[in-house]
Amino acid sequence: MEDAQVMLMALSKEREVLHEQLMQIDRIIKRVKTGEHLNNNESAITLQIEPRQAQRIAFPKHTDIKVVVLKAFDSLNKVASLKQVSEEYTKLSGNSYNIRDTVRGLHKAKLLWLMKEKDADRGIYWLKREWVENGNVLDEYKPEGFDLLYKADNLLFV
Repeated sequence: MEDAQVMLMALSKEREVLHEQLMQIDRIIKRVKTGEHLNNNESAITLQIEPRQAQRIAFPKHTDIKVVVLKAFDSLNKVASLKQVSEEYTKLSGNSYNIRDTVRGLHKAKLLWLMKEKDADRGIYWLKREWVENGNVLDEYKPEGFDLLYKADNLLFV
């Protein structure tokens, strides 16, 4: 099975789950509008929606690990340490491989950047290149408290 087919199957399943949740909300809206939401002194209707979690995707065995690592970055959708990316990779693939060399390979291929402070020897976070504009990380990709900890003029992207 091709990678695209696997991804389409996973997305189709996610669409079905979301569609059922939407239908449940529509039924509740209808009941509230007609006054059926208060039956026999019941206080309210409860809506049961499961919180979104990273879903494990069944990647074919021949899928390049680099594709799965990039999918982990997309799933996190923020700058992240190698440990965070590794944990997300494990959630998505079910494999607990050390992805350090893979991330470095993606860095050499100019798909990822390592963010570090100007006077530091070690990097802080890994991020996708398209998440940086004019030498600054775009706001939607910054983790909570990022601007309090790091000043844009003191960061390097290598």
